[in-house]
Amino acid sequence: MVLIDQDGVIADFERGLLDTFRAKHPDAPFVALADRRGFYAREQYGPAWGEAINEIIRTEGFYRDLLAIEGAPAALEEMLKVGHDVFLCTSQLVSSRWCVPEKLDWVEHHLGGAWLRRTVITPDKTLVGDRLQPCVLIDDRPTVTGVASPPWTHVLFDAPYNKEERGPRLSSWADWREVLEPVFAAQRRQDR
Repeated sequence: MVLIDQDGVIADFERGLLDTFRAKHPDAPFVALADRRGFYAREQYGPAWGEAINEIIRTEGFYRDLLAIEGAPAALEEMLKVGHDVFLCTSQLVSSRWCVPEKLDWVEHHLGGAWLRRTVITPDKTLVGDRLQPCVLIDDRPTVTGVASPPWTHVLFDAPYNKEERGPRLSSWADWREVLEPVFAAQRRQDR
């Protein structure tokens, strides 16, 4: 089973946030994508501009209008074709009434309506997965925690703010086979 985060993994959250910030605040200092540190952009922008970041991600249209990360839609379809059970596993921003419906709109637009049945929106990703088969979560968040011991192995999707983290890592959707197959093989050996 392959669980795939949406923002920052298949939807280009960081590019969308930076482009919107620069359009709304052209004279403000900004953090270039390569210089992003820390998972939450608002923290790096500090008190002076952090609220502007929060406002952007709560704005109607933000999630719906994010671009797809290069190669992501094709990779997801390839995973299905070779027999992987693939689901999107994303969190909602509780403070945005637009987040959930727009994430679903994004999925339908970029991946197709069939993917709506393969989308899980949850506040706790540790509760999603299958303990009876090899399972991975591809996520850009450096540490994914929750109330349960997760049934998946965390595979980091490269982002400037997670470069220091260790573990399996996916740098490009073109490389998904080379990254996931060794993780699944290791899980199978552990289950014996």
